[in-house]
Amino acid sequence: MSTLALHAARARPRELPGWAVLGLAWLWLVLLSGARLLTLPDEGRYVGVAWEMLRSHSWLVPRLDGMPYFHKPPLFYWLTQGSLAMFGLHEWAARLPSLIAAWGLSAGVYGFVRNYRGRRDAATAVLVLVSLPLFYGGAQFANLDMLVASLIGLTVLAGAHAVLRAAQGADSRRGALAAAGFAALAVLAKGLIGLVLPGMILALWLLLRRDVRGLRALLWWPAVGLFLAVALPWFVVMQLRYPDFFHYFFIYQQFERFAAAGFNNVQPVWFYLPVLAGLALPWSLWAGGMLRRAFWRETDGLRLRALYLAWLGVVLVFFSIPQSKLVGYVLPALAPLALLLTEVIQAAGGSAVPRVRRLVLASALGAAAICAIAVGVAASNPRDSLADMAREVRAQASPGDTHVVLHSFPFDLGFYTGATQPPWVVEDWTSPEIVRRDNWRKELYDAARFEPEAGERTLIDAAALTRRLCAAPAGQRFWLWGRDTDQTAYPVLQGLAPAAVQERRQVWRIDTGPAFSAAVCGQTPTGGSPRT
Repeated sequence: MSTLALHAARARPRELPGWAVLGLAWLWLVLLSGARLLTLPDEGRYVGVAWEMLRSHSWLVPRLDGMPYFHKPPLFYWLTQGSLAMFGLHEWAARLPSLIAAWGLSAGVYGFVRNYRGRRDAATAVLVLVSLPLFYGGAQFANLDMLVASLIGLTVLAGAHAVLRAAQGADSRRGALAAAGFAALAVLAKGLIGLVLPGMILALWLLLRRDVRGLRALLWWPAVGLFLAVALPWFVVMQLRYPDFFHYFFIYQQFERFAAAGFNNVQPVWFYLPVLAGLALPWSLWAGGMLRRAFWRETDGLRLRALYLAWLGVVLVFFSIPQSKLVGYVLPALAPLALLLTEVIQAAGGSAVPRVRRLVLASALGAAAICAIAVGVAASNPRDSLADMAREVRAQASPGDTHVVLHSFPFDLGFYTGATQPPWVVEDWTSPEIVRRDNWRKELYDAARFEPEAGERTLIDAAALTRRLCAAPAGQRFWLWGRDTDQTAYPVLQGLAPAAVQERRQVWRIDTGPAFSAAVCGQTPTGGSPRT
């Protein structure tokens, strides 16, 4: 070997094996996953639904406050209740499905890039992806967004692999089956978007490639059969059990909400452009390399950059159409962004060029610092969480105690108290305003439509609360969750010292018995302990 070649070999960094790259990615994603409380409302809501399914053994029907909750399909809830059953009520366990989904997408990206670009570019793609601050945050957030993004991404990657294999005259069947399976799981995670979005991405790429053979490979009939066999049964069972399910889930939740302007989080059409640029820093600074015309001259026939651009563009356009926009919706755009940034790095010479190598390292360290700081800030500012009060109550409560929430619904209450029964929610449920506002009241109100008897058990007004407390047998314990102003508004709370206080939030303990009946229900006591 010549002196020049020897020097070049020493300058080029060693390639890590795939297991090491993915192992380090997993450690990075999971390391701080239990550092903060559940975020409200989203983490509390979705983890709370999973906890209710677990504690009530309602394996098929998602439940919110004991009632069917059909805003989303069940896959995330199934995974989360499995994690909680195995590991207990811990924040990191609640986030485990999102962590696994993020890692799974990283593994898919690694495998795809390794096949078509090489091991070094595959490692770079994983490094970029897992250190994107938005991706890192999504991996440590217990809701559907990362799971959906991962399954959509894996569908696109598997489908693209099938197309490329077919173009080479090789066996494309495994890729087609994998794409169909991932798409079916994506439908079980979020609904029709799990099929529509990757379908649009692959269709646009096939159009750019003018590739009819690839389309036939994707529509191979066993793959179509696998998709139907995995995706359909749960929806059919729910329709048979709840006749209004199809209309509510597909027409209202999937179509009307997508097109409507009256929901929360209204944002301008360009909203996701600054979100993506800002929450991908410092990696997004590399995006200038995509503006060079030479970058888009692909000579290898694979058209991978065209795939990544179609993927990124379809996601951004699709989610920019509805007026209601949330940051998490754009997570499916992160994988193609990371892949395009990897292509920019590779076009600049990659790790073989010392200057590029130093810039990549600086970008990774900067991104890691942003991720760690963001976790620290979130951990020190738990918004509206009742965790501290709930844990204090949990130490005093018994499994048979009844929890009552006044004019609110803390989604994380069941998770942090470990309560085995859904709480009563006190509100004016006859108000016409409930159906006009997209909030927790409407979610509970809609849920009660599917099982009215369950709604009657948990959705009550102030008068019904007093009647139930007065009719309760002696020795029954109730925990009433509200605010300091509720003490004067509810006769059952007047003169009662709170059992726990957290700023303006309070929880009161009521033990029914003769003393309580005399003070609240107008009955003469026959003995027993004083009111507590």
